[in-house]
Amino acid sequence: MSQSLSQLRVILWVLFWICIHCIGPDKNRVVPQFDKWNYVDTEELAKQKLGTVAKESIFMKTITDNFTPFYAPLIPLLNRLRKIVSPKDKPWEREDETLYSRLRQVLRHVLEEL
Repeated sequence: MSQSLSQLRVILWVLFWICIHCIGPDKNRVVPQFDKWNYVDTEELAKQKLGTVAKESIFMKTITDNFTPFYAPLIPLLNRLRKIVSPKDKPWEREDETLYSRLRQVLRHVLEEL
């Protein structure tokens, strides 16, 4: 896996985690379904994350059901990032040199919408 793809996946997961676990500024919650991720080994965690993010319908249900209302407006952003990480409902298997430029384009578009 390329470093840029790995970094993009980290961005996606950090945003995912924040939007599910933060109710707002300085307010957090525990979501048992995802709290388990703190205790599984790395290989199992990778499988669970892949199962959550690879297919758009599963990802959209997960974030729609679990994002806090405060972060619900970020659902379209997270799905756009997911489409970069897992185009056509499957993860990248080779290097993509346009990754960062597409990420910047998505973020620029979202900022314009806000």
